Amino acid sequence: MSNVADIEALDSSVIRNILRSMANEHWSVAEALDEYDIPEELRSEYESQIEECFVD
Repeated sequence: MSNVADIEALDSSVIRNILRSMANEHWSVAEALDEYDIPEELRSEYESQIEECFVD
């Protein structure tokens, strides 16, 4: 996976899976990021993307 579009598609897939798990398992964002082994250096980026899903 060397191109940016592939990486962005993978991130979108991970975000969808995290959101689904949050709903199904009643996890907080932090719990979901832990379960998906998101590295500390990427957590703020993932948190922002997840937040965008809940903001009108």
